[in-house]
Amino acid sequence: MIGSSLGLLAMLGCPSSAPTEKPATIEGVSQAITFDSVSRLGPHFSSSSIHRQEHRGGELTAESTESIEIAWNNPESFHFQRHVDGELSFEAIVHEGLSASREGRGPWREEFDGERARMDVYTAWNAWDEALAGFRERIGFDEAGSSVIDGRPAQRFQVILVPLPEPSGRKRTSKRMLPHALKGEVVLDKATAVRLRADVTATEVQGDIRKWTQLKITRSGIGELQGIEPPQAQLGTAGDLLKKMPQRPKSQ
Repeated sequence: MIGSSLGLLAMLGCPSSAPTEKPATIEGVSQAITFDSVSRLGPHFSSSSIHRQEHRGGELTAESTESIEIAWNNPESFHFQRHVDGELSFEAIVHEGLSASREGRGPWREEFDGERARMDVYTAWNAWDEALAGFRERIGFDEAGSSVIDGRPAQRFQVILVPLPEPSGRKRTSKRMLPHALKGEVVLDKATAVRLRADVTATEVQGDIRKWTQLKITRSGIGELQGIEPPQAQLGTAGDLLKKMPQRPKSQ
């Protein structure tokens, strides 16, 4: 594992009596990606999707796909879209001092500022944690070589399932979903540890229930200004628009 080898390198040249700590590995840093670390990439386009299936007794009982697209320039200029099973469920635009959002294909509503939309972006950038929440302590990485994404040096890793230690005593039947399989690849930006690419499949089981998840993440156009335009339609509901119309003069 790369983490152990980097830890050994860190101790070279240090006095044996001095306390040492293993440096943060690039894959370790990637587990705590923040709004600021992603925004430091500058303008770019981000796309993520989480496809889920649930099987009971071998029969498909549930299936869903959630996808997020973000055209990002800076915290004051971005376009956010969420789709569920191919249908637009939420959209927000913050640009040129305007902040507006809408549910599905409904009317655009003007907002006081872009804080709500920025929180949606922050949540969406944690698609990794959302998709792989049940694997938090079981995710491992094997180094798979260097790469270049949009001119940026990157590092490739194979994603693997870390085995649990052998249980002691009587084996108990778990009443929750347990990690069963995990595989795929993630490509991290070397400068920020941000995930530039990810394609990971994960399986959890409990008895005859099997949950399958596929996560895909792509960031492209890094450094390229994204074309974002405010909504063309007039903002607000029919009631809002009526309130904005000039009042009829009162009769004398």
